[in-house]
Order: sequence, then structure tokens, then C-alpha cells
Amino acid sequence: MNRIRRHAPELTTLLAIAVAVLAIEVRRARISLSPLPSAWSISAEAKYPRSMVDSSGNELVISQRPKRVVSQTLGSDELLFGVCAGDQIVGASTAALDERYSNVADQVRARKLPLIKNSEQVVELSPDIVFVASYSSAEEVELLRSTGVAVFRLSNFDHLDGIMSNIRAVGYATGDDSCATKLIDEMKDRIAAVGRYAETRYLRPRVMLYGTSGYTQGANTLFDDMVHAVGACNVAAEHGVSGSTRISAEAISLWQPDFLVIGAPREDFDKVKQAMLSNPAIANSPAGRAGRIIMIEDRYILCVSQYIVPAIEGLARGIYSSPSENSQI
Repeated sequence: MNRIRRHAPELTTLLAIAVAVLAIEVRRARISLSPLPSAWSISAEAKYPRSMVDSSGNELVISQRPKRVVSQTLGSDELLFGVCAGDQIVGASTAALDERYSNVADQVRARKLPLIKNSEQVVELSPDIVFVASYSSAEEVELLRSTGVAVFRLSNFDHLDGIMSNIRAVGYATGDDSCATKLIDEMKDRIAAVGRYAETRYLRPRVMLYGTSGYTQGANTLFDDMVHAVGACNVAAEHGVSGSTRISAEAISLWQPDFLVIGAPREDFDKVKQAMLSNPAIANSPAGRAGRIIMIEDRYILCVSQYIVPAIEGLARGIYSSPSENSQI
């Protein structure tokens, strides 16, 4: 008994590490960041009218809880299902059924939602509110507003905090505040679990994103937030890159990352990985020589919704597991 007491601090630390590892490994199971229809309910605090200001400075007054919602971007498709507003959606983006990029294709297919290609289709659906993005066509947005349709433009896609702000905004607009809060809490819990595990590793691995088209992401990007969340260093940011930019493979040879992160459809993982390693600049880098190529599905690493969390967990597994395990994320 005395021996157990003497080693209690060490045992506590080991237990914490084990729990953190389990938390990351459990995430290999089915992703549940879009609640099932049985979870959809009106928040008790959903009182209207509600006033909001979107990213373009447009003030929007919502007189009552929207019953008919149209989403014109994949990000807002995923956010709406995430905040339990799936029963309010009457139209989804054209990418919603593309399983290479969409995390809600099953839900959209199950509800037989029409895919919206233009503003005329939006107007025909008589929506109470339409969600667009900062990169949506300004002409299309103004055309919709001229018909009297309420339009909310989402932005802030470059940081985890921005995604959570968008979740709050979508939840507030649709009257699904409680579900939005629960979703944000789940995201924070899962990201914190990764961070706690990373703190036990006493490492700060140097990680670099390199896409098949030659793009990387430096500071002030969502990928940079992901790298910090797993306790690593973003090599591109380390070398002064800010935002997203195209670089040559020779930069990898010069910068010598410990890990390369590549996004691709799952069915193309092996093909893309082999194509990358056929480039001598990549093959001769520390990442290439050690086989430390982390493949993450495009639908996670390219998303701007709650599904960025599986990408963070996948990145952590890729860094802290063996090379034989880190290519199927």
C-alpha cells in the first residue's frame, strides 16, 4: 500500500495518458457531429424576432423561427445538420451529395433535398432564410435580396474560432441554440483531448501540408490552427508563409519537414501517396525517407464546419502512431 501511495503521481499521469490515447482512438468510430433526426428539437430559448448582422454588414431581422431554410454552400449544409436544423432545410448546395467532399450526403439523400444551382431555384422554394458564404457571387446574393428573401452570409473560415462562431450564428438564426451549444462543447472537448495527449509527448514535430496541386498553408489558416491543436509546428508558417500559396516540391527538400500531410479522396490514398513519393525532393525529405506521409480525407481536411475535428484527430493519430497506421485517416 505504501508503495502505491509513493507512486500515485506517476500512476495518475499514466492514467491521464491512457485516457487521452483512448479518446483519440475512439474517434476512429462513426463520426456523430450531425445529430440524428430524433435529436432535432426547438430550443426553449428560441424567442423571436431576432436581429443579426452578417459578414457583409447586412442587418437581418428574423421575425419567427424559420421553417424553410435553403443552403447554397457545402459548409452551411453541414452546419445546419450539425445544429439540428435538418428538418428545416428545403434545399442544399450542389456539392451536398458529393461524398468526396460532403459529410452530410446520407442525410441530404434521405430527405431527398433538391440541389440548388441558381437564385431562381431558391426563390421557387419560398425560403424563410438562405445561407450563403463570403465567397458566394455578390450578384446572386443581391438578386436574392431584391426579391425579399432573407440572406445571411457566413465567413470566418480560416480559424477554429470562426467555425464555432458560424455554428452559433446558424443555431441562433434557426432557433436551434441548444443544439449549437452542444455541438461546440463536443468540438472543444475532442480538441482538448488531443491537446492533452500531445502535451504528454514532449515533442514538437514539424508538419507541412502539401496538396496534389502544390499548395501549402502557412499562418492565419485553418490548417495552422489544426497543427497547433496537435502540439506541432507548421513548417510553412515557420518559413514566413501566410495564407494559402503554391510552392515547388523543392521547398520540401529545403525545409525538411518531419511529416507531410496530404488530402485526397479515400479511394485515392495509395495512388496519391505513391505519386508524391515518386518526386525525389519529397522522397529524400525526412518525411519521405521515414514514410511519414499522413493522408486525410478531403471531406475532413477541406471542410469549414464541425467536421474539421476528425481532421485534427486524424492528424494527431498520424503524428503519434506508427507509419503503418497513419495513412488511413
